[in-house]
Amino acid sequence: MFKEIAHTKIYLQILEQIKENIIQGNLKSGDRLPSERQWAEQLGVSRASIREAIRALEMIGLVVCQQGEGNFIAENFEDTLTQPLTIMFWLSKGELREVQELRRALETEAAKLAAKKMTPERFASLEKICDAIETETDESIRAELDKRFHYEIAMASENKMIHNVLLSSATLIEALIKDIRIAILDDTERGPIIDQQHRKILNALGNKEQLNAAFAMSQHMDLIDGFVAGLEIDKQ
Repeated sequence: MFKEIAHTKIYLQILEQIKENIIQGNLKSGDRLPSERQWAEQLGVSRASIREAIRALEMIGLVVCQQGEGNFIAENFEDTLTQPLTIMFWLSKGELREVQELRRALETEAAKLAAKKMTPERFASLEKICDAIETETDESIRAELDKRFHYEIAMASENKMIHNVLLSSATLIEALIKDIRIAILDDTERGPIIDQQHRKILNALGNKEQLNAAFAMSQHMDLIDGFVAGLEIDKQ
């Protein structure tokens, strides 16, 4: 099915140099890379080798190619993680429950860290979102607000790894089951309870109660777990 791949040291060396420059802080998210011609001259290699390296970096999501503008170090890594997670999920014949279990662990820890690092500004933003969820009647808008609520908590954790992996797992769940947030919020039994749980999480965050925030988020995930379990039973 696949043909033999010819490995080139030049190509690997280019990738290694980019990695080293990122680690050393010489390249940051959003930075523009040199043009193919400039880069080839700087490294003393062919433009074909540069193009090969750029294609590889683009495939793994590290570099974004913008037509007519050039190549840039990626700024959004949510999609970068989502794609390999999705492929791994299907190849390993994974279950939706497994992705939700990952999300539960990350959401709970994110809430705990967010409570520890909560600021008045972040709390005000979360409170505004929580208020909007409770008063909004359009379920699609409520779903977006719900996503923002969890996104803000992940951001407040100030842990980039938790933030990126958490968003990727949530994105994977939504990709596997279209409009899952709307379905959960529109559930006549779960919808009102979710609003109460959001408020409980918010209060714990505002009071900087780390254990209570984690426990409140865990209870919230219990409800989501039940919904996901029901979906998996329906699929069987």
